Amino acid sequence: MGYFFISAICLLIVCILMIKRFNKNKIKQTQLLGISYITQLKPLISLVQQHRGLSSAWLNGDLTVKPKITSLQKQIENIISKLKKTELHTNERWGSFYDHWQRLLNLKTKPSVANSFEQHCLLIKNLSYLLEDTSETYLLTAEYCNEFPNIGYTWRELIIATENIGQARAIGTSVCVQKVCSSVDKIRLNFLTENMQKITANTLHKLHYLSDDVDQHDDYINIATLKMEEFTLVISKELVNNSVITIEQQHYFALATSTIAAFDDIFYHQVEQLKKLI
Repeated sequence: MGYFFISAICLLIVCILMIKRFNKNKIKQTQLLGISYITQLKPLISLVQQHRGLSSAWLNGDLTVKPKITSLQKQIENIISKLKKTELHTNERWGSFYDHWQRLLNLKTKPSVANSFEQHCLLIKNLSYLLEDTSETYLLTAEYCNEFPNIGYTWRELIIATENIGQARAIGTSVCVQKVCSSVDKIRLNFLTENMQKITANTLHKLHYLSDDVDQHDDYINIATLKMEEFTLVISKELVNNSVITIEQQHYFALATSTIAAFDDIFYHQVEQLKKLI
């Protein structure tokens, strides 16, 4: 009797260990799938942001950007075609984004600069929420990533930071082409600048890192901070507080884009560190 009891206990322990191992592997596969989706969504957000900025230049009369817009649309369609084959296509936010993007492409007449900006912002908002939803659905949260208790900042605040820069890029691009910064544009640029500075000051230092990656992490944080300081200074000196706009659209756009790239480096470094832990 004692032998059978001990055997039953051992079998129960083995079953529990197997279940735990199975659950751990299932969580791992779920997280890796989520990272795969996120690393496709993030470039899509960046491309739509670029499309917004160049559309602002084009609608303001800079016809030289048209080939770049066409190239961006092809890149966006390539990512969309891949994501349509994944589980994400059943998400309501994805459906909303996809339908809206198709309508934007098929407009019979040119939208106004303001309307184009607003439509792009809605598209990006949907994608940003979808990315955050994906992080939760696929267990890429602090609850499942103990070494990165503030991982939510990667999926939310870093995305917000790049969107603030992206909006400032689009608005500033219009200003550079028109050579006039209206009172409305000044208010909007000041608001975005304030938000960018807050996130840089209050969020970046809260991001976690692996001990082996501390030097790379610090480098990315320092570069992003410096790029943000440079970008916000240019907005203030060259656009908001300058009666004569002399900065060229191409230079301003490139500066904003390099600032976004610096924050993207932080984003992707966070993702790569997560992959090491999974």
